[in-house]
Amino acid sequence: MGEQMAGQELRLAAIGCSGKITEIFVDGFLGQGVKLRLLARDAERVARRHPAAEVVKGSMLNPRDVVPVLEGVDAAFVTTPMGLRNDKTLEVEAGRAVIEAARIAKLKHLIYVSVLGVDAPNGLSLFDAKYEVEGLLKQSGVPWTAIRCGTYMEDVFDHNLAKLKQGQFLFPVIKDRRFHYTCQADLPRFVVQELLQKNRVLNRAFNFITPGSFSIFEVEKLLTQALGKPVKASGKFPLYYMLRLMQPYFYLRNHRFSTIIPLLGWFNKYGYPAPGQSVQDLFPQFHMTTLAEHFQKILK
Repeated sequence: MGEQMAGQELRLAAIGCSGKITEIFVDGFLGQGVKLRLLARDAERVARRHPAAEVVKGSMLNPRDVVPVLEGVDAAFVTTPMGLRNDKTLEVEAGRAVIEAARIAKLKHLIYVSVLGVDAPNGLSLFDAKYEVEGLLKQSGVPWTAIRCGTYMEDVFDHNLAKLKQGQFLFPVIKDRRFHYTCQADLPRFVVQELLQKNRVLNRAFNFITPGSFSIFEVEKLLTQALGKPVKASGKFPLYYMLRLMQPYFYLRNHRFSTIIPLLGWFNKYGYPAPGQSVQDLFPQFHMTTLAEHFQKILK
């Protein structure tokens, strides 16, 4: 598809982006001058946090609420909510509702934030839900792109910055397991530069990851270099087993760890492999933030 016309204002809907985890996406889009429309249950609270955005009250589980947000935009950027207790139902239903709304609104492009390794189900809701939503997109007739992300750098490192500066990397996984990482802040930049400005719809999924995979041992070395003093990862024992013992408590509390603990078990078995084409294959000119660059930024 052709390039965006010079001087034309980019209009984007952001669905599932009203919480704290996705705030970095909203700020990233607004920082690039995109005219952004958000959907939020608590519209007043979100409008106070993002006064430059247009905020529409509603739920992404209700297609009738979603349709007005999608009308007249160039694309929609969609994240689906993590199901608790390792249950994919909520996330799949959210994806289904947004896709139905996209059909009604005749949306030009649905950009879905997915994860690595969802070409087949594996029993984990975080993966299986996105496998199903990608399947719904393929069958929908809606123009789409699925951006499959690795482990978010911000989630693993930035949220544990105080411990990192004390020389501790809390990550309850065997140290030789390898992971692919994604800088969350790269997504808005990529979407605007490579998809919106160029009117590009892929109608497929691809891996959005920084080059290379890293063992926890290698991450320790990079953190040590950036901080200038030794940083040691916690490893699997005993933290992972302590979390496993607390699993019934997290289930009763309907806590996000009720879904994350099974994911950690999978990581301990397999790490986080990334089969398929990546952003480097399809968009070689786009610079992904490396782990070393991210560590220099947060630990300087």
